[in-house]
Amino acid sequence: MRDRKNIVLKILAVIAFTAFLIANSNTITSPIRTKLSDLSSMPLKALNALYNASRKVIPFASLSEENRLLRERIDLLNRRIEESKYLYVENQRLKDILSFKNAIPYEAIPAEVIGRDPTNWSNSLIIDKGATHGIRQSKAVISMRGLVGRVLEVGRYSSRILLITDPNSKVGAVIQRNRQGGILIGRPDGRCKMIYIALDSDVAKGDKVITAGFGSVFPKGILIGEVVDSGKEPGRLYKYAIVHPAQDMTKLEEVLCIK
Repeated sequence: MRDRKNIVLKILAVIAFTAFLIANSNTITSPIRTKLSDLSSMPLKALNALYNASRKVIPFASLSEENRLLRERIDLLNRRIEESKYLYVENQRLKDILSFKNAIPYEAIPAEVIGRDPTNWSNSLIIDKGATHGIRQSKAVISMRGLVGRVLEVGRYSSRILLITDPNSKVGAVIQRNRQGGILIGRPDGRCKMIYIALDSDVAKGDKVITAGFGSVFPKGILIGEVVDSGKEPGRLYKYAIVHPAQDMTKLEEVLCIK
């Protein structure tokens, strides 16, 4: 950029000097001097405009670099803001689950969901707690929203959870409003089906379904979900109800494993 400026200045100097000689020459007649002056006026104007433009462009490089640095700092600040938001939400979620742990009437171990079983992606998950943390097989797993499933396999530092939406899952359940009992089984579509409901029972859309507390796996009174449909099983002497789980299993991040 500096070399270009020097070239422009040299050209201007040469043209100006030539114009000066023409204007002060006594050997060239007046009409010739006039024509030469007219011819040199346009190049002089163009070079003068180029010189003025170059004076504006020369500091532009430093301003452009400064602008780039400022943009990088803005991007860095924006990233830090987003990271702070994530940490705040994460911290709040952990506080909520710890408060929930202290509020429930049984001991539970908080665990983080770290993956899904590749052989059973939609209906089981893997947590970061195992036998060394006190996790035991066939114990209930819950979230702040409701029942999640039960511990199927226990390793030293991780465990696999069978979700209530798995067709192999079976949970004793009751309809909270009328205390009508049945068995809850999983479905491939991510919902559950409550079977063995008495034919004369009243089952309505929106009814809450909770655990019955039979056996030693699932404590009594844990919310499972709500009824979204019901009907009579063809060829069977009982009703059924389709239950939408209270917990969206695809959005699980933390769970509580009951001891």
